[in-house]
Amino acid sequence: MPKTDNKKKNIKEKVVDLKKVSAIIQKNFIVMTRDRIRLLPLLLFPIFMILVLGFTTGNSPKHIPAAIVSFDNSAMAENIQQQIYDSQTFSVRYRVSTEDEAKRLLDSGKISVIIEIPPNLGEDIDNNIPAQIIIIVDESDSSISATSNQALGAIINNAATSITIQKLEGYQQSVSAAASALGNFAGNQQNQYGIIAQETSDAGSYLDSAQSFNKQYSNELTLSLPSSSPILIAANSTNNYDTYNNNLTNVSSPNIIYSESPVATQIKGQIAITQKFGASIAVANGKVHAAQVIATQANKNQQVLQQNYDSQVRKPLITIQTFTESSAQNIVRPLSVEDKAAYGSSGLRAIDFLIPSLIAMTIFQGAVMGMGRAVAGEKRDGSLTRVFLTPTSNTTIISGTLLFYVLFELLRASFLIIFSVIVFNIKIQGSLFLIALILILYITISTTIGMIISSVVKTEQQFQAIAMLISLPTMFLSGVFFPLQAMPKIMQSIANFLPITYAANALRGVMVKALPLQMISYPLIILLIFLVICITCVVTVFKRDIE
Repeated sequence: MPKTDNKKKNIKEKVVDLKKVSAIIQKNFIVMTRDRIRLLPLLLFPIFMILVLGFTTGNSPKHIPAAIVSFDNSAMAENIQQQIYDSQTFSVRYRVSTEDEAKRLLDSGKISVIIEIPPNLGEDIDNNIPAQIIIIVDESDSSISATSNQALGAIINNAATSITIQKLEGYQQSVSAAASALGNFAGNQQNQYGIIAQETSDAGSYLDSAQSFNKQYSNELTLSLPSSSPILIAANSTNNYDTYNNNLTNVSSPNIIYSESPVATQIKGQIAITQKFGASIAVANGKVHAAQVIATQANKNQQVLQQNYDSQVRKPLITIQTFTESSAQNIVRPLSVEDKAAYGSSGLRAIDFLIPSLIAMTIFQGAVMGMGRAVAGEKRDGSLTRVFLTPTSNTTIISGTLLFYVLFELLRASFLIIFSVIVFNIKIQGSLFLIALILILYITISTTIGMIISSVVKTEQQFQAIAMLISLPTMFLSGVFFPLQAMPKIMQSIANFLPITYAANALRGVMVKALPLQMISYPLIILLIFLVICITCVVTVFKRDIE
């Protein structure tokens, strides 16, 4: 012994012994590689976190589920709807006819945004009356609310700019058309009525009267002609024969000659005058007819000019007048976006929508991590081993453990709610009974998940590694910190298999939206399914291991 002690005294410890450092590294490596249950979560967790943060940080939500309520069928309304459909921000899943129908979809969680197009949109735009597109957003996710308002604002601003440009171009065309039409109208004005006055001068009525009078007078003259009178002349006498030769009407004998009287000759002369007068009247009637043709054509030309004036001058002038009398603000900004509260003017804030999700996340973290001490920790220190040595069934042990932690987490959740009400002035809109029902279901699921993990591992270190791999990604996939719409489709699909997603939606629906039981029946049914699966698993994997 003394020699041995002397040898120990002679051995000096090095400050850094590289051989021993290498041996310790090898020892830790062997221990780590043998404990694969702990090693795998430590390797997978940072990879998963990098994926989540890499895909979500700096990305705006896309394909936000939306519904359109349109009260107008104009081309302008259809154009705006088409731009919303083509947008990468919105995914229009429903097109409904009433705002109440759209709000039911919003309450059920099927959509996150309602876009409402007002009635008479196209008519108001044409009359330079400003119109507003209404947007109603579920503010449970502030990033979705901000992105939706920004995206719709950009769409409406583009549409407003296009409308303004079209209006200004239309006004320019109206002014140009009106000026051209006025020039043509002035150039085409001819003095047709002067020609008519010169040609006719009321001749028609006078000529008709003259012609009638002339015929009547001619008839009277004809009827007033006297019969021929006989004149005796010696047969061998030639005196005055030639004088009456032209007036002879009939010679029956060499000594008797029938001749017209001077009165008859005078009447016939008058008849000849009336015939010439009738011919003059016919010529005058021809001129009157020509004047009527000119008048008819002039009337048609005047009607065409009047029509051109109405369509090419008067209407553009009305448009120009509307433009000049309109407000410059209405012309420059014919469209705008109005943000309407989804649940009335109750003054809801972002924190009101955030608190239910934070409570769900906190409950899951506390329930899962707390079960590490409940099973794995008590196995290590022997507390649970002593229970195993008693005649107690697994069902009793599981029920007692779960019931304690459910009550504990329920008290902790109640404290969080009361704290939020006092500090942040949170308003609970819905039923307290429904809130308690959701919390009991969700807490039971969370503690059961923690008990499953604690039952399959052998040490608390393994439990912490696996619990961290499950709880922290669940925290990011719950949508509390990052919107689900900004994540890849595969991560959104994973979020649909997490109980926190449905618990947060149900709590938010009751606490903020005051939804009744039937409106949250879907998430409650999903939570019940999770509960049955988790209880079945914990009963299966829980074993009475005595170390």
